Amino acid sequence: METARGAAQVERAANQAACLRFLADADEPRTVGVISEGTGLSRPTVHAVLDDLLDVGLVEPASPATAGPGRPARAFRFARESGMVAGVDLGPRGARAIICDLSGRRVAYAEVPANGKADLALISRALDAAATQPATRGDGATVDLGRLRAVGVGVPGVVEGDGRLRASLAMPDLVGLPVGELLVKEFGQPVVVDNDIKLAALAEQRGGAGRGFSDVVYLQIGHRLSMSIVLNGVIRQGRHRLAGELGAQRGMRWTRNAQRGQLVWSARPTGAQVLTAAAAGDAGAQAELEDFCAQIAPRIATVLLVVDPEVVVVRGGPTEDSVAILRPLAAAVENELVFPERPPFVAAALGREAVVLGAVGNAFDRYSSAIYGIQDVSSPWSYITHEVERTTK
Repeated sequence: METARGAAQVERAANQAACLRFLADADEPRTVGVISEGTGLSRPTVHAVLDDLLDVGLVEPASPATAGPGRPARAFRFARESGMVAGVDLGPRGARAIICDLSGRRVAYAEVPANGKADLALISRALDAAATQPATRGDGATVDLGRLRAVGVGVPGVVEGDGRLRASLAMPDLVGLPVGELLVKEFGQPVVVDNDIKLAALAEQRGGAGRGFSDVVYLQIGHRLSMSIVLNGVIRQGRHRLAGELGAQRGMRWTRNAQRGQLVWSARPTGAQVLTAAAAGDAGAQAELEDFCAQIAPRIATVLLVVDPEVVVVRGGPTEDSVAILRPLAAAVENELVFPERPPFVAAALGREAVVLGAVGNAFDRYSSAIYGIQDVSSPWSYITHEVERTTK
């Protein structure tokens, strides 16, 4: 009896998720007949599911998009605006915040500078800034943060499973703080905190340059060199959440120009500017990039032989400039490998929004049941990563 009841609950949850996703993908209200045809479920089943979704406030009655003669059929729409999920990318220079509705569509976005030493207060400031910028919504309305159902946060450093920041070169003042616990108390909603580079890797795997691949190595060349790994579609954390933290090896320097992990360039002040110059044909910048790639290639090759990923996603600046490093990096790594099989190197697609997109997507992943009030609703990654601003690529 218990087995049969459990099977029925699983089937009911799957039917609820199917109908909700169908309505979430629709821009207009849909009738029971259309929902039945689109999901493959019988009309009685759809009626029962819609009653459940009405009870939890996820759908609401609406006029059908098209109406013929006679009595109009009942139609329903996904009440996507009934709840919100937010993501925040907190760093030493400032914070980015994104707010999505329940369908994963962006309704607000903002960036705020640190204006001094960055701290946890920046998270609320960024969310408030996003919520009060009607231009990001296009309808003149602001966002009610009281409708938040979950928050995801990305921070630089080693983050424990409970959200405590164990180590961070970029934000040492936050080390030891129970970041997750403090934010749960502040927002009164579930909060998930993770490493920023790991969240960027997750976003690229789910909806960026690594989309369609299960195993992705993500390499970011910014003020520092950072790496993260996604295996079978899941961030590889490791037993002590140190997976990918190659800079934690005592005495290890990625390159000759690394000073306490910070990269120092000669052709231009920053790595992004070196990439831009190299992409424009500057011989000095190209030579520095080639030398840089030759230095990091042995460690990249070691990671590839251990993980054997399907693709390597590289982020060094704007997408159009990141391609300048792909050829010399792939060639340098090839020189380190015996076997001819190797993954392609591709430029990251999500730009500087990758972390904040990963943060909000991670919140959907982690707290799906709490967000929707029903089981097994897949996270809306295709919508989360769909509206990346062109200026960030």
